[in-house]
Amino acid sequence: MSKSNTSDAILRAPSIEAILWQLSQVFWVGGLWVFHVGLVPALKVSGLAPLLVEDISVQIDRWLIGVAALGVLTQLVVLARVAGISAWWRAFSGQILLVGLAACFGYYTLRYGMSVGERWQMFCFVVLGISGIVLVAQSVPVRVRESHR
Repeated sequence: MSKSNTSDAILRAPSIEAILWQLSQVFWVGGLWVFHVGLVPALKVSGLAPLLVEDISVQIDRWLIGVAALGVLTQLVVLARVAGISAWWRAFSGQILLVGLAACFGYYTLRYGMSVGERWQMFCFVVLGISGIVLVAQSVPVRVRESHR
């Protein structure tokens, strides 16, 4: 092979970990943002009754949080496989994933356990959404390949 780093990088296929990381990120981060930035405002503009739009939003929120929790858990498993479990609190992306997981558990605890107002549930939703955006800005964790000399 050549000594050029760019020519060797073109030939390398992405690892299964990188594919799983990005795919789960697309589903949970993309789903959260597309729903609240795209679908809910479109439903409000379409002329549906405000109570109906709110009911749809509340019903889909719990499913979105579940998908997000599954995506966060998938990414935590990928991070543990690539860099070890200690990367959950050592790496910035691991810390963000733990914040996202805490936001998911907080949302469900507040919704079904404590039955407090919607503001705290929305706070958990916002924390989850922001942690997802911050996570998208991070690089995909990859396994360090040993050089063959």
